[in-house]
Amino acid sequence: MRVVKDQFEIPALPQHAAFARHRVKLSALEMGLTDKALEDLEVAVGEAVTNAILYGSPNVASHVKISCFHDMEDRAFTVEITDTGNGFDPAKSPQQLDTESLGGRGIGLMQALTDKLVLLRDRRGMTVSLTKYLRA
Repeated sequence: MRVVKDQFEIPALPQHAAFARHRVKLSALEMGLTDKALEDLEVAVGEAVTNAILYGSPNVASHVKISCFHDMEDRAFTVEITDTGNGFDPAKSPQQLDTESLGGRGIGLMQALTDKLVLLRDRRGMTVSLTKYLRA
């Protein structure tokens, strides 16, 4: 059973990324993530939020929605970051995305730092779902 632990929106402005990382970190701590797992999630969330702000926010009035979930059956903590932009085709592998530019490595980074990465694009925008399993 998946339970919402926290849900909030931030203005799609770079100065709000640190607040989002900190708030997710507090929820993750409550769920029992510690040490390297917590640090890895914090970096992955920072990458996803920054991408949502820089690339997924069509105008200055845009917001980024962040939702934190605890899945009791799977013993998992999941963070979903949703923006209102057009996003990219999640069916393309990270290697097919532009890796020659300064950016373009975030998907691979998020994948390496989490236990599960899911990308979803629909008519409302792009959602990045980051999951870390809670260790016994």
